[in-house]
Amino acid sequence: MRVLHTSDWHIGRRFKGVDLLDYQRKALEWLVSLIERERVDVLCVAGDVYDAPRPSAEAVRLFNEIFQRLGLMEINGHALQIVFTPGNHDSAARLGFGAALMRPNVHMRCDIAGIGTPVMVESADGERLAVYALPYLDPDLARPALQSLLGTMADGCGRADATDSRDADMVGTSVIAESSDAPETGGRNAGSHDTRTGKRHAGHTIQRSHEGVMRAALQVATADLAARRAEDPRLNAILMAHAFVSGAASSDSERNISVGGVDSVPAELFSNSGFDYLALGHLHRPQKVTIPMKSVSESRYQLGRTPQARYSGSLLAYSFSESQKPPVEGNGKSVVLLDFEDGELSEPRVIPVESGEPPFVQVSGTMDEILGPYAEQYGSMWASVTVRVSEFPHGAYQKIDRAYAHALEKNFEYSQRPQSQETRNMADLKQATDEMDVLRDFVRFSLGRAPSQAENDVLHDAVETVRANTRGEAAQ
Repeated sequence: MRVLHTSDWHIGRRFKGVDLLDYQRKALEWLVSLIERERVDVLCVAGDVYDAPRPSAEAVRLFNEIFQRLGLMEINGHALQIVFTPGNHDSAARLGFGAALMRPNVHMRCDIAGIGTPVMVESADGERLAVYALPYLDPDLARPALQSLLGTMADGCGRADATDSRDADMVGTSVIAESSDAPETGGRNAGSHDTRTGKRHAGHTIQRSHEGVMRAALQVATADLAARRAEDPRLNAILMAHAFVSGAASSDSERNISVGGVDSVPAELFSNSGFDYLALGHLHRPQKVTIPMKSVSESRYQLGRTPQARYSGSLLAYSFSESQKPPVEGNGKSVVLLDFEDGELSEPRVIPVESGEPPFVQVSGTMDEILGPYAEQYGSMWASVTVRVSEFPHGAYQKIDRAYAHALEKNFEYSQRPQSQETRNMADLKQATDEMDVLRDFVRFSLGRAPSQAENDVLHDAVETVRANTRGEAAQ
């Protein structure tokens, strides 16, 4: 069975005022062709389908077009199974709207109530896969629903799938029927007991943190997985999660999700959780995440398997911090292909995304360097330009724009600072006798020297113009 892991499409996002919709369209069309070429059985999209809770009409039209093509695809004699979860940018309610009326192979997992009921997939040769899909868990919004799930499990429901698969999935039935008579692990205490000792814990208080809500969600999902593994020890399992797992590297383009100053989930939380693969979304850099291998006695879980974990990354780059060295078209973005065979997961394959997005480059140097050799090498790329100067060069913006086709950022670093900012003020208003004194002090503060005669003349003309306008307004 072959699975494609992707995330963070961010349809509708702009970059420095540039519309990226055409590049997003090309990336998504390439994704469709990859699924056909590689004969993918299951597509997992781990959050942030849209860039905003209320996407533009153009973004919705693009998603609808790609969504329709994906939903109608048939691979290896069966419909492509598609599992979507919302991220911190999406509106779960809007993304999941109408999900119960969708095709049976499309699974919009937008409701916390369904995290204990996986999407079950079976291949023609008998490989079975359980996909547990977690929507983005905002600590403040998710805790009440998770508290209710844990309470239901402790009160005797065992696995937290009291609703049928259609309600939990917000879509319809899975490829194979959900087992209704699978043995329940832990009985009344499932989800609220220590799996090592079997002792019941009082209450179901969930900490107000990303770790707290992820820990609670894992209690629900692993209780269900343990029951299914008791029936089928060779069952493979994927956990989809939109979160910041510790040890991973962020970029400048992710939205801050910190609560109380903490934004991450400890990687060790997933040790011995029983999953084969952790399909992560939220961070835009494609990367592998190391899950510490803890002994069963040290781990919270006793399910025997510690997952491989990866961020597939975003389909496009959305910040200059994601630029590659050397620069490359597509900016190093990728998706992940997984192969399950005989109950085993082979080494994931990382496939570069073909989006046509121009290379991002960050250049820094003197004005001569920026306009000379750097412009010759990088002038056609999307550039962040930083010029090191002792004072602002006249006409600098125009010169940079002539040298670079797409200078999307222009920054200046001033090297001359003869006095520390702590020992002098920008302007001494107590000593100033008129506006010109304030302006001269500002020039000294900014450039470390007095203004030239030509600069004095420009400042004087500006002051006189403002005075004349003020007198005219007063006369009216």
